[in-house]
Amino acid sequence: MNRHDGKNGRKVNLKILVVTESYPPQSYGGGEISCELFSKELAKREDIDVTVLTSKVEGLDESVVKNGVKILRRLKTGGSRSSLKDNLQRRLFFKRSVKKEISKIVNKFDLVHFFNITSIVKVNKPSFATINSYVNFCPKGNLFYKEERVCEGCAPIKFMGCIIESDYVGGYELSPFLKYNPIFWLAIYTDYLKRKKSLQVVDHFFSLSGFINDLLIKEGVSSQDITKVVNMPDIDISDKKLDLPKDGVNVSYIGQLGKIKGVDLLIKAFKKLETTANLIIVGDGPERKKLEGMASSHPNITFLGKVDHQLIHSIYEQSDVIVVPSVWPEPLSRVLLESAYFGKPIVATDVGGSPEVVKHGYNGLLVRPDEDDLKKKLEYIIDKDKKRRSMSKNMKKYYRKNLSKDKIFDKIVETYKMKI
Repeated sequence: MNRHDGKNGRKVNLKILVVTESYPPQSYGGGEISCELFSKELAKREDIDVTVLTSKVEGLDESVVKNGVKILRRLKTGGSRSSLKDNLQRRLFFKRSVKKEISKIVNKFDLVHFFNITSIVKVNKPSFATINSYVNFCPKGNLFYKEERVCEGCAPIKFMGCIIESDYVGGYELSPFLKYNPIFWLAIYTDYLKRKKSLQVVDHFFSLSGFINDLLIKEGVSSQDITKVVNMPDIDISDKKLDLPKDGVNVSYIGQLGKIKGVDLLIKAFKKLETTANLIIVGDGPERKKLEGMASSHPNITFLGKVDHQLIHSIYEQSDVIVVPSVWPEPLSRVLLESAYFGKPIVATDVGGSPEVVKHGYNGLLVRPDEDDLKKKLEYIIDKDKKRRSMSKNMKKYYRKNLSKDKIFDKIVETYKMKI
């Protein structure tokens, strides 16, 4: 399969087409960041060429090479994901655009890797898909039934009851007009059925966690067609620094301030502590004003808002504990992986993919999603300096053994070569 690449004289073993709806600098969350890191890292390998097919963005060139990755911005989608109009455009044009543009170029590649679930279409090449969310398994995209517990399967009547009792679809807040609108229900549920069906045209899946593995198997995917591969942590170590409190233990939350993230749970638990520790909350979102109101009477709770990505390393470095208090079953939070890189013990709710990184009592603590258990575990890890240092060392060991970049990408390339 060796081929001579006339541009630079090197031999190319694999030509990979990565398809994703959005790609940085257009980014809506961790998925786009993960796709960029994935593409850049693969392109560093001497015998691999990577091309990313993604959506047009006003002001950006249609074709450009960046970090060794050829980026083709040719797909049509909505202008943003914040309005009903733009999301309607996505529904009407995006999938058709993917089919059209892939058909023009697919024969130049050895395989197609769909990194964004919305972009999956049938192709005449070996196909792979990264499953990093629940949109194939849940109409709302979060597998969170009535925003109370993990959902174990959907049906039309069950979905109607769920959406009426929910405030969000994915990360978007529902207006009363949509929440009680049968036409909207039908549109959301129809999209969900299409996403489920799209799993049938993929040859092999990369999943973030064993939790997602189980969901795929439940949908009829053979375990032999699934490889568990976590996202590579996004570590940007710069000279920039943000000063956190110097006195007391620093307990930090990093992420979106949305209802499903459990930050209200964290604030309630922290306020019950008799401690000199500091709670640092990093991020922004629809619940921020409400959360700031909850914390306003506590002198040791600080909201930093959205922080420049080049300063995130400084927060990890000055934190003693990272808390991931999600009440929904996150597939595998990037914060878990980044915390592991910095060797920080984690306190996380025992839901979704979190238990696959946090080994209770070894490199962190798992808690039930209730404030009393979280308060108890926070109190323990804040007060036990020696145990906290031991967990930190163990987290570094865990990272080296399970999450190093070379191991992740060796596994990906090996899987490609086995399947094509």
